[in-house]
Amino acid sequence: MIALGIISLNILPVGASQSATDTVSPDRSELVAIDVFDAIRGAVQYIQVSNISDEQEVAIGQQTNEQVLSQYQLYNNAQIQEYVSNLGQELVSNSDSRDIPFNFQVVASDEINAFATPGGFVYVTTGLMQAAENRAQLASVVAHEIAHINERHGVKNLQKAVAAQGIASTVGVDTNTLAQVAYQLTVDLPQSRSFEYEADSSGLSILQQAGYPAEAFAQFLTKLEDSGGTPEFLRTHPSSDNRIEAINQKAQASQVANNKGQDNAEYRNNVLALL
Repeated sequence: MIALGIISLNILPVGASQSATDTVSPDRSELVAIDVFDAIRGAVQYIQVSNISDEQEVAIGQQTNEQVLSQYQLYNNAQIQEYVSNLGQELVSNSDSRDIPFNFQVVASDEINAFATPGGFVYVTTGLMQAAENRAQLASVVAHEIAHINERHGVKNLQKAVAAQGIASTVGVDTNTLAQVAYQLTVDLPQSRSFEYEADSSGLSILQQAGYPAEAFAQFLTKLEDSGGTPEFLRTHPSSDNRIEAINQKAQASQVANNKGQDNAEYRNNVLALL
């Protein structure tokens, strides 16, 4: 994704990388002092970005989550949070998703948006929930975000961004720095079109494995495009007639007809009435 090379990362901590000419070999007392300081901070973890494990990805995601929640406020309604969390876990448990903890959170924002960060964190705005007509449409968006995590798109973008900026060192990059980069990639840049098509396909499989109609996603994207303007969700997840057509074709090819999650009254009573 070439666009990653031009992202501004000026907020990254100074000294995230250091040239060989600036490196000074510390004496033993300095090493001990650094070890003690790191232990106090909770043992700073340095990661080689070329080979990020699942455990390291989750650690990055946890720190990224802190940054997301410093910018977005969690929606203060336990029933809404539980509704989305239960839906997300239903989709994960009824699919072949990765064996990492998934966290689903609703943030208070009029933006029609949803996004995912590395490590299993999925966010849905109240604006998007208000735009959906039923549980199946909401499920289609959540499944799409789960797919981004399953395909490790956030990690791949992170690796490309770090390489483009040259901030990696022989020691590695600390998780705090990687979390800052991951946050910027999530909030400031759209996914590549190839990643979106991959998440469309994988997300539809997740949706269908959980028993929801695949066409719900195409219906929701079409509704958003026809509503006028360009919702934040479509700016973050670029859509097109070809993309919607591809989704429809896969839905039709499944030859599985069902109405799970398409009860508008259920969604209106359990979600829209509380937003």
